[in-house]
Amino acid sequence: MRMILQHARAQKDLNAGALQQSLQDKLSDVSGPYFDEQDEKKAKGQVYIDLLQKFEYLPTYGPHNHLVVSCKLGGVEYNPVKPGTAKGLATGNLKYLVFTYALDNGQWVSVSKPKWETQNLGAAGAAQMRQNLAHGEQRKAAMEKTAQTHAAAAAAAAAAQKAADRAGQ
Repeated sequence: MRMILQHARAQKDLNAGALQQSLQDKLSDVSGPYFDEQDEKKAKGQVYIDLLQKFEYLPTYGPHNHLVVSCKLGGVEYNPVKPGTAKGLATGNLKYLVFTYALDNGQWVSVSKPKWETQNLGAAGAAQMRQNLAHGEQRKAAMEKTAQTHAAAAAAAAAAQKAADRAGQ
């Protein structure tokens, strides 16, 4: 019983040092083809997942107190042939690709093949997601327009200053 309690109290944290960095390096190598696959699906007009470039780490301790980490890479599923946003129409699904690794003698070893998990937000969730995505695109467009306006004003001010400098000489 004492061993079980020690196991339950084990620190379930992946420090932000070399250990986490080595896992991130490993994941960068193995996740690349999944990003490529989703880009290819989007280019072909197929339903795809807009994967975020960020992993969520869920560390636990397995048998013999070995560190085991589930690494989730997720994103929104889109249908690019249906209008909605520049990315297409959000289907209402969130998809996660889960990689599971264990630390064995200082090396990260794959415990199982990566697997996809789906979270269906339902019709109301899909509608809310679409509304949020459309709002995000409108905000981005407004920010870009503001940046262009500021850049044009700065260029005009610089040109006026230059003309004033020439006139003063």
